[in-house]
Amino acid sequence: MRWLAIAAAAALAAACAGGPHPTSPSATAAFVVSHRPPTGKDVIDAVLASAAVELAVSSTCNNVGTEPTDRTLGRYLAGFMAEMARDDASNWIETEVAQGVAADGQAVWICKLTLRHRDPVDRWGWGVMFHVRQRDGAVLDRSFTCTGAG
Repeated sequence: MRWLAIAAAAALAAACAGGPHPTSPSATAAFVVSHRPPTGKDVIDAVLASAAVELAVSSTCNNVGTEPTDRTLGRYLAGFMAEMARDDASNWIETEVAQGVAADGQAVWICKLTLRHRDPVDRWGWGVMFHVRQRDGAVLDRSFTCTGAG
């Protein structure tokens, strides 16, 4: 599983290259997942594709990064992935998908990605939750919330 965390970190780092790039939902086309319902791989792919979404998307994302300058989902998650590099730690990625209904009544899949870390002195899980519209598989950028504790 360590290689999965390293590979995901490398992909996220590539998506964030050059620092944060602010975006608005109308500035880019919606990311569409490959499978319906989304697989674990689709959840990870959607999060990587959404790295430029600003943390301002949700009040749950206030001050969640590992550095005060973190402004995007990519920087937030990259900070925790970087902490997963220790040799004496167990690290893994959890994904969840459940059916749900968005606030506007649309049928969605509620997707969750959590980065998990456990070592002799520390245990945490940080991540994101977001909606994928069932009718077309589009990731709803404005639905992202930040999750976790540790």
